[in-house]
Amino acid sequence: MSATDPRPRPDLAALRINRDAEEEHRTLPIGRIAGWIVALIVVVVIAWAGYTQFIVPRRAPVVETIVVKPTVNLTNSPLLAATGYLVANKQSKITPKISGKVVRLNFDVGDKVHKGDVLAVLESTNMQAQLDEAQASLSQAEREYNRQVALWKQGVTSRALLDSAEAQLKAARARVDQVRINMVDMVVRAPFDGTIATKNTEVGEVISSVTLGQVSGTLPAGAICTIVDLNTLEVEADVNEGSIGQVHEGQPAEVTVDAFPGQKWQGVLRQIIPTADRAKATVKVKVKILNPGEHLLPEMSATVSFLQTARTNAELREPPRMWVPASALVDGRLAVVDAKNRIAWKRVTTGLARENRIEITSGLREGERVVTENADRLKEGQLVRLPENA
Repeated sequence: MSATDPRPRPDLAALRINRDAEEEHRTLPIGRIAGWIVALIVVVVIAWAGYTQFIVPRRAPVVETIVVKPTVNLTNSPLLAATGYLVANKQSKITPKISGKVVRLNFDVGDKVHKGDVLAVLESTNMQAQLDEAQASLSQAEREYNRQVALWKQGVTSRALLDSAEAQLKAARARVDQVRINMVDMVVRAPFDGTIATKNTEVGEVISSVTLGQVSGTLPAGAICTIVDLNTLEVEADVNEGSIGQVHEGQPAEVTVDAFPGQKWQGVLRQIIPTADRAKATVKVKVKILNPGEHLLPEMSATVSFLQTARTNAELREPPRMWVPASALVDGRLAVVDAKNRIAWKRVTTGLARENRIEITSGLREGERVVTENADRLKEGQLVRLPENA
């Protein structure tokens, strides 16, 4: 083609191969494949997590277990247990019979007192003045009566005047006697042997009498103190109404308190309150403690175990032991269910054997959950399920 040829020359750049488009065409399917692979991995992970979270636990075997804790005297096991609080069957709020100002107190909280001991003395200044006035009125009434008797004998007075003088004399004597009784009541004494549980007043306070306290509603404020007889401590406990048929008055019991773990006191069911609590479906019972001692105090929380027969002193002193059913032991080992519901086999040391139960002396801790049946079928680390009521 000559230089004068009018036809356009082809663009050589248009003939160049576009390798960028080819590269993009080749890499696009690889990116999609990688995305599908990632998505597939996510689905597999989710499916595996769901399988291990929901399917595997549902297929895990259900095992019967017990939570071990120290107990005693398996040969005389309790029929049932109930919780409640210690109360004193014999206690009294000491309130004066008359109102007055406290001038002396002879006790403090925790003191032991005997019947007749002086607990408090109230102010008697006004009472002495009332006695003097009453005695003066009595003297005047006596003179008037004697004068009327003399006039009656002389026949110069009427029977009505004599009777009136006699009535005034009797009233004056009664007034003197009442003031003297009030003066005696100014000294407050203990009504029975006991221990001071509360102190409700101090020297210098004016306290109201029983009558005024009841009328005004201030009886607790008028109380000087509260005396309890710790020898009459008992447990007021609530027994499920469905189990009340298993207990009866006079039934032996054993009492424990949270304040002194490991110690036990003998008791006897003294009374079943003849009414039920509709809201709680319970019946209140009172269990007398036969040997309260000095450690027990009112309002302590307590647990009562009702027994078939009374326990001996030796049984009460028997130390707590950890027991498991004989069926739980497999070649000197126990299958323990951990917090993740997996089996951990533990080798233990055994002791006494009683009524198809074995004492565990070492290798097991209080509060651990032990498989009691068919433990030989379980493997280390195996996932298990517990019954719904466990």
